[in-house]
Amino acid sequence: MNTKLDILEKLFAKANQQIPYKDITFTLGDKYVAAQCPDGNIGVCATLGTKVREQNSDEITFKSQNNRILANAYVNSVLNYRVKFDGTGDIFNAVEFRDFNNVVMIGYFGSLVEKLKSKGVSPYVFDIDQHEAPVLPMEVQAKYLSHADCIILTSTSISNNTFDGIVKATPEHCSIFMLGPSTPLDDLMFSIPKIKGLFGSIFPNNNTETLHLIAQGVGTRGFMHNMQKVFRLK
Repeated sequence: MNTKLDILEKLFAKANQQIPYKDITFTLGDKYVAAQCPDGNIGVCATLGTKVREQNSDEITFKSQNNRILANAYVNSVLNYRVKFDGTGDIFNAVEFRDFNNVVMIGYFGSLVEKLKSKGVSPYVFDIDQHEAPVLPMEVQAKYLSHADCIILTSTSISNNTFDGIVKATPEHCSIFMLGPSTPLDDLMFSIPKIKGLFGSIFPNNNTETLHLIAQGVGTRGFMHNMQKVFRLK
């Protein structure tokens, strides 16, 4: 069966049953969008250069990257605070990557690459932004995915709609770890058998500083002092 599974649509439907999309307040920035629930919980999604504009709930479609970014931030604001975490902190300390033979990283996480190399793990790195270094040419990504036993996957792959193709390009035994502030932490993510870990972030309730910083156009480093790294493992 080669049907396309859009996990974002499923997450959106689940979130909408709990707190309607129309009740969310959005903060739009150059690098991130933040969604805030009426209860004060905040979720974010990176824009990857997309100039995001708000959409009414009856206009949301999942073909538009603009809408997918909004939906991803919304999902995180609603669902990421309704699950039990397995721990806090960095993926490097939670997963033993030396147990894998072929580690592929989709989305360049520079500090993690350096930590992995310090332990003798040299991931094959790909990024849509080919100016990031060191990254391999995108045209060979499928070849490397087909031999990978571990993928460190940026969760912006959900909003930019590459997630499904990446998951399907990997072997059945491959372990995929989702990473970044855009990560949905809901159980629905684990309905995909290859997903073994979710590494995302939560924020203090009603944290206006984070919203202000995002509106000012800062990236992850600009607001990371306000976020707590959390993870779930399967």
